[in-house]
Amino acid sequence: MNNITFGGMRASHYSKRNTAKNQSSTPLRDQCLFSELANFQSDRTAKVHPGILASAWTENGQELHLDYDESSTADNPVIKAWGIDSKGEDFERMIHVNEVDPRNASPAEMRALEAHLKKQGDSVIASSGMREWRVGEAMWGFDVNEKLNFIQFLNEGAQMAIEPEKGAKTRMDAERFLFYFQQNQGRGEL
Repeated sequence: MNNITFGGMRASHYSKRNTAKNQSSTPLRDQCLFSELANFQSDRTAKVHPGILASAWTENGQELHLDYDESSTADNPVIKAWGIDSKGEDFERMIHVNEVDPRNASPAEMRALEAHLKKQGDSVIASSGMREWRVGEAMWGFDVNEKLNFIQFLNEGAQMAIEPEKGAKTRMDAERFLFYFQQNQGRGEL
């Protein structure tokens, strides 16, 4: 295992963290950008796990690692997620990819869905090119396990895109995530 060190110190806070995120009139994108988490830099050393499905780190100290669980099957993909949350606490959980509802999902769940679709070679999610606002940005301002409406989050980012192509790709991602969830409804555990 390798390590990455994030240097820095606590930055000034723009606003207090809103506890009812999805019920606020403030756009989720702005809540993310101006949260206390987005304005905190950790000097903690992050762990690196080579050879796993995906990893993500943020300067605020959160880390997320994903890999398929041994119980995972083609029809019922299960991803083990582990890492450090916004409080600096270790977490570990299993994510059943087919059950991830992007209208009510955590950054960990959405990163698992995104990583699975990329691994499967999904033509939308795996396509090259920058998006205006991506799933990973949610960890800047939200706890890795906090539920939010990613369809709203991505569409707000797309709406603010300076380059129309980036906004269009972000909207396509949102549509693809929702389509995947709807397509797998009713399949249940196999």
